[in-house]
Amino acid sequence: MTINQIKTEILSGLTISIALVPEAISFALLVGAAPQVGLWAAVFMALSTSIFGGRPGIISGATGATAVIMAGLVSKVGIDSLFLGVILAGLIQLTIFASGAWRIFVKIPQAAISGFLIALALMIFNSQLKYLQVGSPTSSQTIWLICVVALSAAAMVYSAKQFKFPPALSAIAVGTLIGIPFGFATVGDLSPVTASLPELKVPTASINLILAVIPYSFGMAISGLTESLLTVDSISNKLKEPGDKGRETLAQGIGNIVSGLFGTMGGCVLVGQTNLNIEAGAKNRLSSLVAALGLAIIILVFGKWIEMLPLAGLIGVMMVVVYQTGAWSSLRIKKIKHLSIITTTVLVSLATRNLAIGVISGTLVFYFSTILKHDAIKN
Repeated sequence: MTINQIKTEILSGLTISIALVPEAISFALLVGAAPQVGLWAAVFMALSTSIFGGRPGIISGATGATAVIMAGLVSKVGIDSLFLGVILAGLIQLTIFASGAWRIFVKIPQAAISGFLIALALMIFNSQLKYLQVGSPTSSQTIWLICVVALSAAAMVYSAKQFKFPPALSAIAVGTLIGIPFGFATVGDLSPVTASLPELKVPTASINLILAVIPYSFGMAISGLTESLLTVDSISNKLKEPGDKGRETLAQGIGNIVSGLFGTMGGCVLVGQTNLNIEAGAKNRLSSLVAALGLAIIILVFGKWIEMLPLAGLIGVMMVVVYQTGAWSSLRIKKIKHLSIITTTVLVSLATRNLAIGVISGTLVFYFSTILKHDAIKN
């Protein structure tokens, strides 16, 4: 690498480390965990991708694709089951890597992928509604809170078009400047932030607990790989450089196992941060390594300040994530087969609260309808 490229990699990595903070906290709250569970997950996942990932420049962290599934696990079994679930998800991903089953992911039809993204967006939106009631606000306070959420989201969208710094910081800034004077609920009202290194701890497990956790782990593994491998494909096509999806599967498995062992929520590849990194000119593993180490420093140095962030700004960030995540334009395609696959994927995902089951269902509808059409033409 040239000196200029090294500077680009470091600057982009530092920018990404800052951008990871609000979403990592938001996804931790979505799961029902303390903020540091999401923050350190981003560190471990980014490190794993920087070292073992399928292509340079990829950024991993805590994400909605995995968080919405593990939120269901936490609500049903309890927070202590989260870390076992993340480890099992990592083991499933390593099994997929070792067996070569990751190649199946290229067979997922585009309509099922669109349904996956729409269902994910709807799950994230629904998960944020409960945070409007933290601190038991009155009706008028709730209206003001919703207004601040809308202003925070608008600030994020506007800054993304006008400035080069992470747009989520604009949402946090607006939410903080307005939220603190109004006395809105903060991150600290939900959970204290510990500015310390996570400890290695092997979660206890029983057969009954494993049986209760494994469906969620399977869902997390499949959903995480779906988003991760799609992003590797997207970036590879954009840069006209091949990516190794098998190696990315390995990186995700290792990252989730390490994340679970250190008491965090794991995750997968982040589409937004990866695109931000690539667009900044970063194309080597140094940028993702700097992002991971930079985030670790932020946690250790500024951890206690994170408690002061009003929830309104973080909810605003997630509302923009909802808009950016959902493949809403796919609904404009007026083809019965296409819409039926999307509808099946979304409804099954929402009914089971498991995106993996939804994607499998949508894929089965696609291939079943294809077989019927082939037989009809043949006859």
